[in-house]
Amino acid sequence: MIFDDFKNIDLYGIAPEVKEFILNIDPNIPTGRHIISGKAFINIDEYKTRGDSEIKLEAHRKYIDIQFLIQGEEKVYITDRKDLKVNIEYNDDKDIEFFETPNRKLNTVYLEKNKFVVLYPDDVHSPCMNFENESKAVKKAIVKIKI
Repeated sequence: MIFDDFKNIDLYGIAPEVKEFILNIDPNIPTGRHIISGKAFINIDEYKTRGDSEIKLEAHRKYIDIQFLIQGEEKVYITDRKDLKVNIEYNDDKDIEFFETPNRKLNTVYLEKNKFVVLYPDDVHSPCMNFENESKAVKKAIVKIKI
């Protein structure tokens, strides 16, 4: 996992076309999937964040995620796969599997303006969480980079 500010994005070897797309994203970009290149696309979602009683830990195998907010703020819980029990088996078409919430503390990343998180296949995460215990509307970008 990487968590940083966009001012440092050059430190991480992100493909030029992906970096260019991220840094110049139009805040009015419509929801849905947008192709960036042959190995990368971006999903734009709008939703309301959810409370801690609705943690949904997920992981991917084929793609690395770069997540950032276009509008709003949210919390993302992150942990590793160690000792996690699968809740919903891996779906190859959607490149996602879900895990039961463990009885241990989860790491927390706070996404807000100019911040991004890079999530690798071993980074089990629960995005879309309330930032300060209050559900808020967000517009989020999730860049998917094929491994």
